[in-house]
Amino acid sequence: MVTSLSLPPFNYFFLNFFTFSLFFIFLIKKSDHHNKKKLFFYYGWLFGFGYFLSNLYWISISLTFDQNFKFLIPLTIFLIPSFMALFYGLITFFFITVKPKKGVHAFLVFSLIYGFLEFLRGSILTGFPWNLIAYSFAENLGILNIISITGTYGFNLLCISLFITPALIIIKKKNYI
Repeated sequence: MVTSLSLPPFNYFFLNFFTFSLFFIFLIKKSDHHNKKKLFFYYGWLFGFGYFLSNLYWISISLTFDQNFKFLIPLTIFLIPSFMALFYGLITFFFITVKPKKGVHAFLVFSLIYGFLEFLRGSILTGFPWNLIAYSFAENLGILNIISITGTYGFNLLCISLFITPALIIIKKKNYI
């Protein structure tokens, strides 16, 4: 849920350094204790559900203008974030399935899986490219110029990698590698 504060209108992008790094460290530490793929899927789903629940609330608010749509509000509050969270669950599921070595290899594998599944999320079922992590830089137009070279999803991959980078330092210092 904290990651949602990195998106407009708040634009506290620095929070992503904490949330994504802590999530990555959590996954690395849990992978030392067990490799239960369903549980890893659940970890990712919970992370995604919190993220989407807290930043897709506006859909339910838009349904309040007409009485005929009010019955859809519970569906938009729970079903849409639940569906979107499936992609985050798949990220962690595939991450533990690949069983990457720790350190830079795990970092690259996680970033690539995350970037690819965000692309799928933005393309599947006519697309839902809202709330990409790259939107955290919406107020930093100078940084956004790179999109002309990388595209939105390429920049999203760079953002994910950037936000997980502190985890590499922590993991190395704490000898989790």
